[in-house]
Amino acid sequence: MPSKLAVDSIVSKLPGVHSARIVYDENGEMVEIHVLADISKPAKQLVRDIETAIYASTGVKIDRKIVSIAQISLDSDDEEEASVVRPYQKEEVQGYNFQLTILETRATMRKLDITVMLDYEGRELEGSSIVDIGDDEKYMAIVESTVAAIRDVIPSFRIEFIEKLEYGMTEIVMAVGSALVNGKRKREAGARLCKKDSLSDFALVVLEIINKI
Repeated sequence: MPSKLAVDSIVSKLPGVHSARIVYDENGEMVEIHVLADISKPAKQLVRDIETAIYASTGVKIDRKIVSIAQISLDSDDEEEASVVRPYQKEEVQGYNFQLTILETRATMRKLDITVMLDYEGRELEGSSIVDIGDDEKYMAIVESTVAAIRDVIPSFRIEFIEKLEYGMTEIVMAVGSALVNGKRKREAGARLCKKDSLSDFALVVLEIINKI
């Protein structure tokens, strides 16, 4: 049977797929498959391709429900299309409409104070975080601040995975988040093209996820 890294590589090489991350439980069984793909194929077709590729290479029949597909246009000439993420499936009607209103940063010699303000149905929500000024992953403080603001309304919300990916000369942020829905944890994926030195994209990808749940 191929190694875990080999299965990641097999899925990543499928047409239309740009990156794949597979989560395993303590018994080594696949429990989550997160995929970043372009929009050349319908998401349902991608899921079928992933199911077939894994079965052919490992003999394991996966449950399609563990596959999360985030689709993003990678055409740099189409900025409007590039910010669109298309989920694999959406079982419930969208119930949330969080909007980013303010992202404020205050720098000192040693630290960066970050405040994120959201609008939710006319209600102002605020979250904040502090990060070392020399930290190369300042974007995580943006994520923490955004999650903190959302938790005023949805205490169960969390970000389970976030990563910056390079595709040619472009950076992409991909994330997976979850919250309790009717007593069960529901997961969604999101992705965005990152503008150079833009911190707001990290807040916006979190909002894309929560607004799908």
